Amino acid sequence: MTNQVKYDRNKDRQGLFKEGCLKKLYSDNLWLMNKWISEAEYDKFRLNNGEYVDNNPSVLPTKIYQVAIIEYTAGYPIETVRERFAQAIGYSRLCLEIDEKYPVDDPKLIEEGWTMSVWGGGEDYDDFLANAIGLCLLFEQADWLEIVKRCYELDGFIDTSFNALINMVIPMDFDPKAKFRRGGYNFRKPLLQAIMAESKEETLKHLNAYLSSWYEGNRKIGNPLIDTHLEQDPKYYGYIGYWSFESAAVAYLKDLDDTSLRQYLYYPKDMVDWAREQKLKHE
Repeated sequence: MTNQVKYDRNKDRQGLFKEGCLKKLYSDNLWLMNKWISEAEYDKFRLNNGEYVDNNPSVLPTKIYQVAIIEYTAGYPIETVRERFAQAIGYSRLCLEIDEKYPVDDPKLIEEGWTMSVWGGGEDYDDFLANAIGLCLLFEQADWLEIVKRCYELDGFIDTSFNALINMVIPMDFDPKAKFRRGGYNFRKPLLQAIMAESKEETLKHLNAYLSSWYEGNRKIGNPLIDTHLEQDPKYYGYIGYWSFESAAVAYLKDLDDTSLRQYLYYPKDMVDWAREQKLKHE
């Protein structure tokens, strides 16, 4: 796994990075990630030694995820991205272990319904959770998916399409007729329809509909990452890449001819190619 800051325009998977901004963004995120990892390792040491842990590093997994997405967008090898994402899963497991042994006991927080949140509950950084599920499926790591599922359930946020996506590998209860949360979240209905479709033709039709509205749908729900490529500034964080790994996971698991999906900038086509190559190697 690399900690080197490098950039090759020809390998940029979306071609939207400004080199100076990317290098500053990547360098700063690596520094912060490694700082938080050091702190989390101390938390792990204390936990393993039976000491009281009053800190839960729940922000760390999504920080590692952000670094992994920056690496993927910038054109780093998928093996590097996979190794980085494995780190995010490992620290998600640590967060769950700390929460299980030392759950929140502040009466005020309990009254307010506070829960330990690792992947943002699908609300703050909405694509993080969907993409975390999608990456677990593309990497064929059911054990990783189980960890993300536990974090998702603990947070209490429910999205029927996410439940259906997880259910493709791990059984999970969901009502395919349930209404989506208000605020524009029904843009994910075609994703749910694609998962539930019985034929490949129907699946492709719904995935195309989902991807054609994916960017604007994320804008409507207030995803703060949307349009960040337009105002890249080395002084500020922003664009890390726009990806719909959940769409790629459905295409991969249903073994679709995804030619029509490859027109969308945020469909990670080479991730699907990589997953298929890995599957062939192990057959």
